Amino acid sequence: MNLKAWELRENETLLGSADASYIKMSMGIVPKPNPGKLHITKQRVLFTDPFSVVIHFEYPLDQIVSFSAGIGGIVLMTTDDKKCRMTGLFTNKLASALEQAGIQKA
Repeated sequence: MNLKAWELRENETLLGSADASYIKMSMGIVPKPNPGKLHITKQRVLFTDPFSVVIHFEYPLDQIVSFSAGIGGIVLMTTDDKKCRMTGLFTNKLASALEQAGIQKA
């Protein structure tokens, strides 16, 4: 994985950003939260490390099929059948930014 620092691209607008934890499965069965920040722009959705702003995942908007939002979490569904699970306190704020970006709510 080529990790690079996060910054807005030319003509890119930030729609929303909030603290979240990206849930990865450890050993295939144990959920492991990775704290950081979810950023939603008019071009992409990305998750960064909380301190160094290193990008851990990044999806152009056309690679996100939909999202679901529930109590304390958001799940992004991608065109390659991945589900990116995030937990955090700002679900409504992030859901609103995802809808502004044109991503369908499942």
